[in-house]
Amino acid sequence: MCPPENLAIHPLRLAAFTSLALAGSVLAAQQLPQASPTTSFLPAEELQASGSAIAFGSHATVRCFDWEGDRDLDLVVGDGDGRIWRVANVPNRVSGAEFVGRQRITAGDRTNWGDSYTGVVLHDLNGDRLPDLIVAHSHTLVSIHNNVGTRTEPKFESHCIEVTVQGGCQGRLDVADWDGDGHSDLITGSFDGALQWHRNVGTGRVPKFGPGESFCGIRLAYNAHPRIFDFDRDGVLDLLLGVNWGTVSLYRNIGSTTEPKLGEGKPLCWAANGKGLNLREQNGDDTTPELADLNGDGVLDLISGGKNGKLFVMHGVGVMDRVASLRQLLAAGAGDCVSYFERDEAARTSAFGVLQALEADLAAKLLDVDQREHLFLQLTKLAADHSELLARRKHDLAVAPHAPMLAAQFWVAAKSTLPDTPRGRERVAEALQFTKGYRRLLIDLGVVFYDNDTATERQLTLMHQLLTALPRPCWDVELISVADWLGEGRHVHQVRARTAINIFGMNLGVPENSFPQDSPRPGITDVYLICLAHEIAHNMLDTVGRRVRPDLFERKFEGLAFGAGEDVVYRSPRSKGIDVAATKAKFRAAGYWDGDDRSWRDAWRSYFVGKERFDRAYARGNVQFFLDAPQEAFSTLANQFCTDSELMLEFAKVRWDAGHRSTVHQFLLIADYFSDNSNRVPFYVLPRGGALRVNTAELTRDARGRIRTLSTGLAEATFGYDSVGDAIVKDFTYRLKSK
Repeated sequence: MCPPENLAIHPLRLAAFTSLALAGSVLAAQQLPQASPTTSFLPAEELQASGSAIAFGSHATVRCFDWEGDRDLDLVVGDGDGRIWRVANVPNRVSGAEFVGRQRITAGDRTNWGDSYTGVVLHDLNGDRLPDLIVAHSHTLVSIHNNVGTRTEPKFESHCIEVTVQGGCQGRLDVADWDGDGHSDLITGSFDGALQWHRNVGTGRVPKFGPGESFCGIRLAYNAHPRIFDFDRDGVLDLLLGVNWGTVSLYRNIGSTTEPKLGEGKPLCWAANGKGLNLREQNGDDTTPELADLNGDGVLDLISGGKNGKLFVMHGVGVMDRVASLRQLLAAGAGDCVSYFERDEAARTSAFGVLQALEADLAAKLLDVDQREHLFLQLTKLAADHSELLARRKHDLAVAPHAPMLAAQFWVAAKSTLPDTPRGRERVAEALQFTKGYRRLLIDLGVVFYDNDTATERQLTLMHQLLTALPRPCWDVELISVADWLGEGRHVHQVRARTAINIFGMNLGVPENSFPQDSPRPGITDVYLICLAHEIAHNMLDTVGRRVRPDLFERKFEGLAFGAGEDVVYRSPRSKGIDVAATKAKFRAAGYWDGDDRSWRDAWRSYFVGKERFDRAYARGNVQFFLDAPQEAFSTLANQFCTDSELMLEFAKVRWDAGHRSTVHQFLLIADYFSDNSNRVPFYVLPRGGALRVNTAELTRDARGRIRTLSTGLAEATFGYDSVGDAIVKDFTYRLKSK
C-alpha cells in the first residue's frame, strides 16, 4: 500500500503545477496565481532563449522554479554530462515567459556531478525557508546541498549529504512528503522503469533517507521520470510519469490523505485528435515532464527535455478553449452539421478530439462544481443550436455514417459535466432530447445507450428491467453501444467514456442454451439480453469488485488454479496469474512438452483438449480457455446465473456428484458477489423473449464470511470449506424442499 500524504505541511511542493515561487514547505505566502490543469496539449515547440533553440547536447531534464523570488519561473536543467544550469526568464507581457542565456549552477567549488544524465530539484529540506539543491547523478547517487545564501540570491555549499539510490536512477528524481510525517522523501525513477520511495527518517533540520521501497508497485519501462504533485487539486498527491517512448501518463490518487492509492495510468493527449501524446520524434526518447503556465493564459503547459538535450513546451488547452473550438467547428456547418462533418474529415476529426479532451478532463475531475455547471450550460446551447447532430435522433447511415459516434461523444461529455444524480441526469436528458426507453436508461441508471436509435421500445424496457435487477453497487457502466447497428463509421472514430461495453445487435427471441450437455436440463435464454448481462459482468468482479471485493477477485484465481490441477503453477497471490516458467518446467519433467518454445502452445493445448476433467472443470467450456483469458472467467458465469440461477445451483450438484468439483466454486463466487455482502442474493430466470423473473435466496455465512447455507423457494444447499483456501469446497449437500 502507498503510504499517506499530508499536504497541509508542505503547501508549496507544487511549485510548477501551481506556479508557486518555491517548492519548500513553509512559503505559502509566495504563491503565484494558480493555473488550471489540463490533460490535452498543442503540438510541441522548441523552447528558445535569446532567439535560439535551447539545447544541452546529449540529454536534458527540466524543472521550473522561481530562482530569484521575482515571481516568474526560470528553467533549471540537468544535462547529460553531470552539469546543472539555470535559464533565466524575463517575462513578456504579450507572450508570457521569455528566456535568455544560461548560467552554470555550482555548489561551492563543485561544478560537476558525475559525467552522465543529471536531474535537479530545488526544495527546502532543512526547514530554513530556503530551497536546497538536490541533484540526482552518476547512476545511483543523490547529492543534497544546503542553501547558505538568501531567497533572492541562492548559494549552495559544496559539502553535501549523499544518498545511494537504485541503479540506473541517474537524473530521474522528485521530492515530496509521501508518508505525511512532515519530512520530504525521495521518489526515484530508473532506466528499467521501476519507481522507488526513500522515506525521510531524519528530523526537520537534518534529513536522512532509508532504503528504497517500491513506489506503489509501478514499473513502466524504460526511463521512468516521476513528477509528484496534486494534479487535480483534491488534496492528495498524484503521479505524472514520463517514459522512454515519448509518452506521459497521469496516475491520479484515488485514495485518501491517510490511505492513498494510485489508479490506472491515463496518457496525456494531443488536443487536435485526442490521441495519446508522444514526443519521441522531438526529444529522441526519455521524456522528462514538468508543468507550468509559461504563456500566462491560466492553463498549465507541459515542458519536457529528453535524450537529444532539447527542451520543448506543449501549451495546455483549457476547457473554455475547447468549447470555443467546438463552437467554431459547428458554426462552419451552417445549419447542417451532419453533412458538413461527413464531407470534411479534418473538421470531424478535430471535433472528436475536442470532445474526447473534454471527456478526459471531466473524468480526471479537473473542474469544480461551478465550472462544470458553466460548461454544461455552454454545451446545452450548442445542442439546441445544432440539434440536427447533437440531439438524440436516428441517422441515415448510408449518407451519415459518422454522425451517431460524434453525437454519442457529445452526450458522454455533456453527461459528465453534472453530478451523477437522477436530477443531474434528468437535466442532461432534457437538453439532449432523450425520450422513452433511452431517457429511462439515462435518468434511472446513468447509462448512455447509443445504437442509432435502432432498438425497439420493448428491447429498451427489458434492458432497463435487467440492469435494474443486477445489484447496482456491483457494476459501473456509463456507455453501452451496439456496433452492429452503427455502420462503418464506428471503425473510424471510437467513442470514449469512463466505462463502456458493446452488445450484439439482434431481435429479441433469438435463443441460446447457456448450459452444457451434462446439465440436468437445458437453460434457454435470450441472446440479446444475456449478451447484455455478460458484458455488464465484465465490469463487475474484475473492475468494481477488484476495488471493493479484492477477496473475491483473488478467489476467482484460486478457483481457476483448482480447476487447472497441480501441473499448472500459479504465482502468489494467484491473482498475479500463471507462473509460466514454473509450469513449463513441470510439463517438461512430466513429458508433456519437449522443451522447445516453438511447440509450447501446442503442448499446452493438447494437455487440456479432449479430457473430461478439464471439459467439466468450468461451468461453461474447457478450463483452458479461461486460463488463457481469465477476464472471461467471471463474465461467463453470468450467462448461467442470469439465465437460471436455480438451475446453475442444481447443475453444480450434478457435476459434484460426478466427481467434478470446480463448478460449485464458480457458483458460489458469483452468488457471493451478487449478494453485495448481505445475506440475500437475487436469483434470476431469463427466458427466451426476455421476460425476466427475479426471486431471492437466503444465505447464512461462517465466521470467515463464506456462504454456509443457501435457501431458495425450491431447494436448500449447504457448503463446507477446506481450511487451506477460501475457494475450496469440501462438502456440498443439496436437497429439494417438500411441496
